[in-house]
Amino acid sequence: MQVYDGSLGEGGGSILRLVTSLALVTQEPVKIVNIRKNRPKPGLQTQHLVGVRALANFCGGELEGDYLRSKTISFTPANSWRSHLKIHVSTAGSLGLILQSLQLAILGIKNHTLKVEFQGGATFGKWAPSIPYINHVTWEIFRQMNFELTLNINRHGFYPKGGARVSAIMRSPSCPKGLNLDIFQRPELVNTLSIASKHLQKARVAERQAKTIASVLLKQNIESKIKSEYVNANNPGSGVLIYSRMGNSILSGDFVGERKLSAEKVGLKAYERYIVSLNSQSTVDPFLADQVLPIMATACNPSVFYTSYLSNHTKTNIGLIQEILGVVIHTEKINNRFKVSVDV
Repeated sequence: MQVYDGSLGEGGGSILRLVTSLALVTQEPVKIVNIRKNRPKPGLQTQHLVGVRALANFCGGELEGDYLRSKTISFTPANSWRSHLKIHVSTAGSLGLILQSLQLAILGIKNHTLKVEFQGGATFGKWAPSIPYINHVTWEIFRQMNFELTLNINRHGFYPKGGARVSAIMRSPSCPKGLNLDIFQRPELVNTLSIASKHLQKARVAERQAKTIASVLLKQNIESKIKSEYVNANNPGSGVLIYSRMGNSILSGDFVGERKLSAEKVGLKAYERYIVSLNSQSTVDPFLADQVLPIMATACNPSVFYTSYLSNHTKTNIGLIQEILGVVIHTEKINNRFKVSVDV
């Protein structure tokens, strides 16, 4: 059993998610110690428990140490694959992070279809990919890698109550197709998806988020296609996603509403994330880099992309992916962006 230190590098939950997900791909038992050791609330929190238990349930594997605030967990994967999971999230935990684990873990079995039904949790969360981001950005890239993916949001959920209802269907390819995301094309049209709960409709939060983005994009001579939407939710909340297709790649930026942030500020924060990637002529934003790297590392052929910077998450993930899968990942800074190449 290989042992991994959960406090290395960025030292967060991504180490837990990556190691346990790849365990299903390699079918090798793993042990993780010092889980989230340096975080304000160290050890496993509710959403981490839900995630690892979903992986164990998916493959019929065995877990040890899976209790709240545990700093050590052992996971022995199996191959009794299920085709349907119902996952209950009692908190406003990120559904995007749970899907992040499952979208990699399903590569443990070829041409397998998995239906996932979420009850509870959040579709938008701080420090996590939103469900709209997963669908319009992450999974658009994966679809080019021969995944078959569908995602339906029946009810949105926001912090602190959650309460989302989301379903997903994933079919794994026999072998993911590597991608060459190496050509930057300045977009002519940017899509803006602005969402707010109906509690905020009187204050026109969704329109204000989108209007801010449209106005700053106009200064860049970029047209914006806007969709503003009010949704049912258990408590007030909002979020916004900007994305634009460039050839076979997608640039994006998203942000979740917070109580102390105006709608205009939320829109501006999403724009700032987007424009950093645009100005550096990236083909993948830094948050997408975290998600595509492990999938590219399991592909049948090499991949390459450009990103504006390498986050601590990405640097930690690169080290773990190379150690677990034995692939080689090269990074090179070229002017104001990083070239990332995955040799398989």
